[in-house]
Amino acid sequence: MPEYSYGIWRNWEISLQLPFAAEQDHVRTNGYRGELQYVAPHDEDQGWYSGVNVELGNLARNGEPRVVNVEIIPIIGLRLDRWHFAANPGIGRPLNGPARKVVFEPAAKVAYRVFGSNYFGFEYYLEAGPIQHWLPSEQRSQVLYLVWDGRFGKSDISLGLGHGMTEASDRWVLKAALEF
Repeated sequence: MPEYSYGIWRNWEISLQLPFAAEQDHVRTNGYRGELQYVAPHDEDQGWYSGVNVELGNLARNGEPRVVNVEIIPIIGLRLDRWHFAANPGIGRPLNGPARKVVFEPAAKVAYRVFGSNYFGFEYYLEAGPIQHWLPSEQRSQVLYLVWDGRFGKSDISLGLGHGMTEASDRWVLKAALEF
């Protein structure tokens, strides 16, 4: 997913994301998503940090109808010595289509700094369904990634290999992010 981000003020950024997916013999765009993010001033190497991310998207997964969606994603993190913990207890709501209920879509990360700026860890993403009535566990999308975060020159790199944990999940997912 290419993403263009721009710092608009100290600790604030806007971005445009262009997700795409490969399915057997073709690659296609899945729409677009705009984002506004704020992260409060904090020590970059140690301690707690927090913020919020607000996204508005016009997306369609392969084989599904296009949905305009809004998401609010709190950002909560802790850096403790070589460890990095983060939680994003996000909620979203479709603005069109028949299913206009608020859904719970949390994510979490735990990583360990092995050397320099190189972290290895796990990221977990859950699509639990409507807040009032979560989907049965077999219908929830749950993906667990093995990830590496590091630096190459002045660029940040994140690579992850994810595996779906339920039938409702994508089977395998390759995640790659390059920030320069």
